[in-house]
Amino acid sequence: MFMQKSDRNAIYTVLFRSAVMFAERALQKRHPDKSLNHLTNLQVIKILKSLKSRGYVSEQIAWRHYYWCLNNDGIEYLRGYLHMPSEVVPSTLQRRKEPVRMSRNSRDDGTRGLQRDFKEREDRSTYRRNDEDKTGEVGAGAGSLEFRGGFGRGRR
Repeated sequence: MFMQKSDRNAIYTVLFRSAVMFAERALQKRHPDKSLNHLTNLQVIKILKSLKSRGYVSEQIAWRHYYWCLNNDGIEYLRGYLHMPSEVVPSTLQRRKEPVRMSRNSRDDGTRGLQRDFKEREDRSTYRRNDEDKTGEVGAGAGSLEFRGGFGRGRR
């Protein structure tokens, strides 16, 4: 399928940015990505099938959708094709900053929340240890079996 270079570059840029892409099997629909909404799903599918045949992406098909994941060879290829430096990596491969955990209560030291959590855990453990009201005589094979004739097939 013949495509303009600007369209191919747009697809490659979106793929490199996130390292994953999807497209619905409805071929005449427009692609839902904001930067690719001028393209149909057919164009996106054909470009990414071409990358799959060269071994740059892995393809997964579920229901009416295609899903593609960029592998390491594909990252290197797109870096060279789009003229990007080696420091630029897809967003799925970037390290996230760990969020700062805040306590749920208004105190600054957070001891009140820890005491509450400890109390909840203690209550659960004492519940599990307390077996006076529970009997072990339930379940399959616990009761006596009684066979009575006259039920089901074969009664004469």
